Amino acid sequence: MAAHMQFGPLDQARQLAERGQYRQARAAYKKAVAARPGDASALIEFAVMEAQSGHAKSARRLLEKAQKVTPDDPSIPFNLAELARQAGALDHAVDQYRAALALTPNDADILYGLGDALRELKRMEDALPYLERAHEASPDDSEILNSLAIVLEEVGQGPRALQCYHRAITLAPNYVEAWGNYGQALYRENRLEEAVQAFQGAQKRQHGRLPTSMLAAWARALASAGRYDDAFDIAGQAMESGDDPADAHFTLGSIHLQNGDFDRAREHLTSALEFDPKAGEAYEKLARIKELTVEAVEPLRAILADDTLGASPRAGAGFALYTVLDKADRCDEAFEALKAANAHKSAALQFDPEQHARMFSRAIETFDRQFFADREGQGLDTDVPIFVLGMPRSGTTLTEQILATYAEVKPCGEQQDFQNLVASLPNYPDNLNELAPDWARDQGARILKRMVGDAPHARFATNKSPGNYAFIGLIAWIFPRSKIIYCRRDPRDIGLSSFEQNFRSGLSFTYDLEAFGFAYKQHERIMAHWSEVAPLDIHEIDYERLVTEPETVARPMVEFCGLEWTPDCLNTSGVERPIETASVWQVRQPINKGSVGKWKRYERHLEPMIKALGM
Repeated sequence: MAAHMQFGPLDQARQLAERGQYRQARAAYKKAVAARPGDASALIEFAVMEAQSGHAKSARRLLEKAQKVTPDDPSIPFNLAELARQAGALDHAVDQYRAALALTPNDADILYGLGDALRELKRMEDALPYLERAHEASPDDSEILNSLAIVLEEVGQGPRALQCYHRAITLAPNYVEAWGNYGQALYRENRLEEAVQAFQGAQKRQHGRLPTSMLAAWARALASAGRYDDAFDIAGQAMESGDDPADAHFTLGSIHLQNGDFDRAREHLTSALEFDPKAGEAYEKLARIKELTVEAVEPLRAILADDTLGASPRAGAGFALYTVLDKADRCDEAFEALKAANAHKSAALQFDPEQHARMFSRAIETFDRQFFADREGQGLDTDVPIFVLGMPRSGTTLTEQILATYAEVKPCGEQQDFQNLVASLPNYPDNLNELAPDWARDQGARILKRMVGDAPHARFATNKSPGNYAFIGLIAWIFPRSKIIYCRRDPRDIGLSSFEQNFRSGLSFTYDLEAFGFAYKQHERIMAHWSEVAPLDIHEIDYERLVTEPETVARPMVEFCGLEWTPDCLNTSGVERPIETASVWQVRQPINKGSVGKWKRYERHLEPMIKALGM
């Protein structure tokens, strides 16, 4: 005979709550609590139901009452933390999570809650160790991986962040937010086609339209990949969604800016500021096209000083403020704004001088004369690629623009083929000896196909990624008949010009003056090595001479590339093509020497860089 099962108020309350009958469940829970005055678990259950039904104040009172009965139960401060977080009281939530963690130090949910609350407070360095521990405690939790990846990006660990995002979407293929975050991280790393594919993955799994922020990021990635029709289409969807018009207008403004349509760029960027007056990045882009006056100084200073904002809008405001004050010849104030902007950037992009030097040392040891002798004939037999390289802000965009005036040349802008290739090779360059003899030819065919793209009959195609100076050894192996144009400029002007720029990705050495000086010396070191051992002709051009004696410098460069000289190539302002680099405004002006020697205006502020340069 079956034992008689008692069915009390607590059981009744649970069943009613499960059915969503909260009013009746509330009455049953009250009876259960009254019948069991010393039972904290009944109070906690009642509190959880109250929170689920939207009665946060009642839930908090019940939890506080339970805490008096059982002060050592970690679920109580944990649930109090969750309530505080839902109410936006993040600091109080952090305190409660810490109290819960003191009672159970290795609980994944508590570690994640604390780390994620600190992330929301933008205390990324504090958040990281807790999210790391949460991941160790629960390695297959996709939400923890997503949050950890966000923080890793913010503290400058982009490659690890990408690994975490990829793991998150592998574990949870329908996790749309992680797909979108993965796409944005890939975009910031300049892995544009992969970024586009990630956003497509988010769209495939989304029921309905993606959030505006994700659509906007997708559109920016498409534009950077040169797919402007698709970019405008997705940006239009972002505009139609209406839930974040500031981001939608900012994105459309950015795309029009790249296309050289400054009037429409101004319209959309101004609209972005109307919807979000603290959109520092919109101010920065308006400053880039000379659309800000001194009236913007006070709003920009307010954004720069607002510690409730993230690093990106504050950095954008700082760069814009510098531009306005520099134009007004208020140099000391301008440089203070510039230092603040760069401090926000460098906080998330730490430069490691030892690692930087070690990278070049390993390249020098690997790529010697014997390396090239052993691999003669392995690369792709083509003279189509022209690589325009040098330190950033050394004149690479202007140089490519001169070549772009020729119909035979397809200008590809800054393609990251070699950076991405190196990133795909573990232990580069130590593992190059393990690659098959046909590896270089296969890679060359792949890269060339990407370069010529929709212009398969182009006589030449340019890649003007400045950082390719680090990969001349690979270029010489993969494209032994390619041409290299090495742009040089006074390093003090390069350093200041780089310090003035809000680069989208990488280039951590540009946000610190001393770091720039160190990086420049390493660049000279590797270029001296390539000039000695690389089996390629390297044509050097001097920026200062190019802008003061254009024909004298441009003519031999054009002829070096195999093109017929025509003076019309110096009319660079007439070339209509998208430009994503920081030179988007300058390169569309007639060739001029306005920026030569600008470092002298800020000489006393640039002392750390000048000293590091040994000048």
